[in-house]
Amino acid sequence: MSDERTGRPRTVGRVGRAALVAIVTIAALTACVGPSPHPASGGPTAGSTPPTSSSRDLPDLPVADFPGLACEQLARPDVVAGLLGDGAATVAPSIAEAPVLQDGGTVCAWADDTTGASLTIRLVGEGVDHWAAFNHWYEHTDWTDTVGEINGTRCSDDGCSIHALDGERFIEVDSVGLDDPDGQRTEDVARAALAAAPAPTPHPVASGSGSAPGTGSRSCTATLPEASVQTILGTGAAGASYVSTATPSYHLVQDALTRVGGLDCRLLSADSRELLRFTVLPGGAWLFRDDAPIDGAGIDDAGSAGDEDASETAQRGDDWVNLRAPGADEETTRALLAELLR
Repeated sequence: MSDERTGRPRTVGRVGRAALVAIVTIAALTACVGPSPHPASGGPTAGSTPPTSSSRDLPDLPVADFPGLACEQLARPDVVAGLLGDGAATVAPSIAEAPVLQDGGTVCAWADDTTGASLTIRLVGEGVDHWAAFNHWYEHTDWTDTVGEINGTRCSDDGCSIHALDGERFIEVDSVGLDDPDGQRTEDVARAALAAAPAPTPHPVASGSGSAPGTGSRSCTATLPEASVQTILGTGAAGASYVSTATPSYHLVQDALTRVGGLDCRLLSADSRELLRFTVLPGGAWLFRDDAPIDGAGIDDAGSAGDEDASETAQRGDDWVNLRAPGADEETTRALLAELLR
């Protein structure tokens, strides 16, 4: 199937809601934030309250590829209202978007709580690398990287997902709850956003990040060995092994986590039960800052976000770490976290 305007191939298939990206790709990131373990000296500890934004041992907020770029520039209020209705309002990025922000990206989101309609725009620099990763997932090697062309449009009955490369900029747009079967309205949003966005500003890798890309442990097994988990969980963890958490499609959140050297690890028992899942976001301890541009709505005081599974969050140097263990009690989960922080 091809685009009648450009003649370029288009794929149309099933895609989930934009919110599902957060659950599927980085479930641990959505599990908790707020009060959680934090070291007074910068080393890994557990059981204390995270510091406020004035604490000197927290890393600065990520440096943006597009400093000063306002969401109203990417999608004008009248355009958002035309898409989602007059009840739509700007919402802060969820904690699941943290890897995109860590990678220098800009995330803008709007939603109408009464109808469930939503629009999310994610814009990052170093677009050629992101485009290559996108094509790797879908094997669209015949697609051009011509500047200004919308090259990846996938729609379902519930919404559309757009991916495009424009020079050094890569954009991902997710729309949910729109009457947009061919993706035309969502493509128009993506084109307008690219036209409004400036060229990305290169920025150096932040210093002091203990797990910056290319350094430190980059494998699940090396970070939290299966044998260590078996010691804590007992015979029920015999034969446990890590499995891929990658979804059968491209999502910028997961791509960004990989690019910044992060980990999203899922350990299954021999009979395929999930024993634990943990996420490491290098340099991501800025999430503990009071001025972090992240929506903390729905996160309870225990940091469990209402999830019945015990979940623990901690700072490891400059990194943000989260671990949850389905079926485990709080004491066991904290023991697993302590092992992860060693």
